[in-house]
Amino acid sequence: MLKNKELKKLFLVELFLFVFSLLFGIGFYQLVDAKYQKEFVKNNGYILSAILSDHPELEEEVIDAILSGKGNFEEGREILRKYGLDDSGTLNYLEHFHNLEAQLLVQMVFFILIVFLLLSISYCWFLRRQYKSLRHLGEYMDQVLNGNPTLDLKDYEEGDFSTLKNDVYKLTVKLKEGRDQSLKDKKELEQVLSDISHQIKTPLTSMYVINDILSKDDIDLETKNRFLEKNRKQLERIEWLVSSLLKMSRLDSGSVTLNMEEVPMKSVIEEALEPLQIPMELKDIHVSIEGEDTIVFLDPHWTVEVFVNVLKNAYEHTEKGGSITILITSNPLYTEVSIHDTGCGIRKEELPHIFKRFYTGSSNKESIGVGLNMARKVMEKQKGEIYATSIEGEGTTFFIKFYKNMI
Repeated sequence: MLKNKELKKLFLVELFLFVFSLLFGIGFYQLVDAKYQKEFVKNNGYILSAILSDHPELEEEVIDAILSGKGNFEEGREILRKYGLDDSGTLNYLEHFHNLEAQLLVQMVFFILIVFLLLSISYCWFLRRQYKSLRHLGEYMDQVLNGNPTLDLKDYEEGDFSTLKNDVYKLTVKLKEGRDQSLKDKKELEQVLSDISHQIKTPLTSMYVINDILSKDDIDLETKNRFLEKNRKQLERIEWLVSSLLKMSRLDSGSVTLNMEEVPMKSVIEEALEPLQIPMELKDIHVSIEGEDTIVFLDPHWTVEVFVNVLKNAYEHTEKGGSITILITSNPLYTEVSIHDTGCGIRKEELPHIFKRFYTGSSNKESIGVGLNMARKVMEKQKGEIYATSIEGEGTTFFIKFYKNMI
């Protein structure tokens, strides 16, 4: 109980009142005792005066009896009873004792009332503080519900109620952060939907034009086949865009669970090269894998996606007859794969933006601009790293690092 700051304060107040009452009671008792002694001496004085006025020779004997208690008590009580005076009754027959009892009764009632009043004031003070805190908390929650938490609810005192106020404040902060993040996500979603609409609209417009051309009767077979091929490429572009966006949405939502395992790095690269082999052969692009193979702890499926997107970017930006060199290196800290192409390179001002979503740059207008963004997201999820260097007109090199001590 004493761990509760509020109850501890109330306990200390009550303890103070108890000590105060105890000291007051002791003082009151001493006052009463002094009065009784005074009245007792006064009463004995009356008795001595009455006896010694007629028998002064008995002074020493009577004083000795008073001080030493000599004499027969029962004989004295019997004499008092003859006159209706009994110790089972009161001392009302003595006027000065009667007044003293009345005064003591008034003082005792007054003392009890003071103690009761002080206890009531302490409880009212405690309850008033608690209800004030509750009203403050209620006002705060009302503002939170109305979307305007302007009050600072932090409480630096100790106690269960202070802990509750701090917990409510923390909850409010989290709710506000969640609301702000929700608004941010909503704006980002609107931007993404706008970008997707723009990306899909371009190939669809092209397909509508091609469809109108193909619907003409006077078109020759060669022209028809050429436009059909263009139509197929636009369909492939839409398919790639939809597939990539679905994968990115899974990454953004956090629904992707990585299945980490030890895999030879070379096998992952070869799997990523497989769907690009025929296009590269048709473009006469030479691909080589150099360096020693090494075992890396990674998610094979999503890491293949990383290499597919980087290699596809290298293929798209490399002219016919060019080359792509893949180099595997390893040290105690990380395993690094560098992918160098002999393409047109990336302009210096565009290089910092290539990993942004839907950023296409000026060198490839056919690019959708989602592949490299997906590659970075996957590497970040694996606590890896991907970055690029480039010299315009000479080529680009992508560096993909898998840290051994961060997985």
